[in-house]
Amino acid sequence: MIIIRLLFFILLIILFVVGIGLLFLAFHVRNFTKRFKQQKQTRQQSVDGNIVIDHRDPQQANKKIIPKDEGEYVDFEEE
Repeated sequence: MIIIRLLFFILLIILFVVGIGLLFLAFHVRNFTKRFKQQKQTRQQSVDGNIVIDHRDPQQANKKIIPKDEGEYVDFEEE
């Protein structure tokens, strides 16, 4: 009977350690993906190979640069 209790407690300890390890791993994976997304947003590689670092927040970076009332429409004609 004592051996069964001992095995039960050992199993509980192992499950507890594995659970803490999985939480630790999930926390680090979440932080890694968050940092990766931030780096991806701030760094964009241009066509000529230069790296452009954009420090604006995503809402400001996605705004249109040219207002709607500026510019002209050019109709495409295929030859």
